Amino acid sequence: MKFPSLYFLALFSVFSCIHIPNQYNSLAPGIWRGEFVLNDQNQIIITKGKDEVITRDVSPEKKKFTIPCNFMVYYNLEKQAQIVWINGKDSIVSKEVYVGRNGKTGEDTFLIEMHPYDACIKGIFDNDQMKGNFIVRDKKNYSIPFQAKFAQNYRFEKNPISTFQSVAGEWQVNFIEDDSTSFAAVGEFTQDRDRIQGTFRTETGDFGFLEGQANGNSFKLSCFDGAHVFLFDGVIDKDSIYGDFYSGNHFKCKFQGKRTNSGLLKNANEIAKIKSNQAFIFQFENQDGKMITNNAEEYKDKIKIVQLSGTWCPNCKDESNFLKTYLENNPNAPISVFAIFFERSADKTKALQRIKNYKDQMQIPYNTLYGGISNRDSASSKIPAIDQIHAFPTLLYLNQQNQIVKVHTGFDGPATSKYKEFAEDFHNTIERLSNSNKN
Repeated sequence: MKFPSLYFLALFSVFSCIHIPNQYNSLAPGIWRGEFVLNDQNQIIITKGKDEVITRDVSPEKKKFTIPCNFMVYYNLEKQAQIVWINGKDSIVSKEVYVGRNGKTGEDTFLIEMHPYDACIKGIFDNDQMKGNFIVRDKKNYSIPFQAKFAQNYRFEKNPISTFQSVAGEWQVNFIEDDSTSFAAVGEFTQDRDRIQGTFRTETGDFGFLEGQANGNSFKLSCFDGAHVFLFDGVIDKDSIYGDFYSGNHFKCKFQGKRTNSGLLKNANEIAKIKSNQAFIFQFENQDGKMITNNAEEYKDKIKIVQLSGTWCPNCKDESNFLKTYLENNPNAPISVFAIFFERSADKTKALQRIKNYKDQMQIPYNTLYGGISNRDSASSKIPAIDQIHAFPTLLYLNQQNQIVKVHTGFDGPATSKYKEFAEDFHNTIERLSNSNKN
């Protein structure tokens, strides 16, 4: 759920000017600055030629490598704590925030559910501080230490160095995972003094709303969307940028790019290839254990939109919100929508429950089905009419005869410049398929 950005920007401005002592038994209302700690170890040097380890004497802050975020705590009319996570123009609300007390230790505890994802942040709080862990439940042993302080309104640097170069504009970027693996992206950014906003688009989706800061000739961008923690740590040198990309505590790669006016990626409608013009008839189990097929009488003579998705996927969430809005605005459209979810859990019962929870939390009005494990190869085997599933989400357009006529790989969400273009293409495709049946 998103709230109007101007409302929270106003609150952000108020709380950035004053400090309110924590007089609450719960989380203090106002602005907080959080950090996901990727490295909290002493810097060490192994002396050459010896087995001796020397601990370098650095300040505690220098020992930590963190990804920052900003959020606000407020209370609704029922005095229930709510948290608003701020990423540039985007505001994401966590409504399920619980506080309590550990009976054994006497510590005040908190739990923040990151719906609709199977993730949470939990830990202890005391006055103006929080300390705990960000846990993704459907990933094995995935936990990142989290800490936060009240009444801190900056993201990276409280007093950044004057910036003489701007990262604003468009960039053709290459992310380099190793000597043999890389992927292309287009960076789209705006900059107001030291504040940067924007995103990277790729051929499989985008990185959501990023917010960051310029500091001299360097820049940093971060995002916490409830499912992922991202950091882009870069340097700008005239018309070039380069740096490191971190995704949580498990992935790091290099990136480099050049300024451009026409960033290029493969056409999302041409990445996956249709192998057959035979009718594609599928049958999958829904969240309640009922078998659903697109060949049922109730879907006869309708256009079918099939979304290959996952409850763990932010780009899929953005696409689901688009489909929901389309159906709300076009209640008489001659289409039926099916989402086939590929989940992380190998336990079918857990996967079905996860899909049921996601459908309820997202208020999805169309069919939600279980396809199998969240692996592109296993997903491809379930959709033999196309050559390969390259990304989640992937959108299949089926005509009234159940033939796949178009495949859209990935999704350019509302953080990108291409979101409106996708919406127009979607409307035009539905209209064309609808008219072709009349002819």
